Amino acid sequence: MRLLRNIKLDNYNYYNDRTRKIFSIGYEDLTTLIYYTDKSNKFTLVVAKEDDPPLILEKLISRAEAFRIMNTRPE
Repeated sequence: MRLLRNIKLDNYNYYNDRTRKIFSIGYEDLTTLIYYTDKSNKFTLVVAKEDDPPLILEKLISRAEAFRIMNTRPE
């Protein structure tokens, strides 16, 4: 797990030629994103907070965890 401080989501540079954003949802001041890397077949969960100070948290997750998050809907 990696914590990045004072970096806004607009300036977050996770993208490269083989990484795709496959999921995004926002709730109040938190944004949750899931990135998929084709080359290594890995999923990365990214949670970003845009308030003062901005924070970004990264964590590698399994395929099952990624799909569980994507299929969970708030009531």
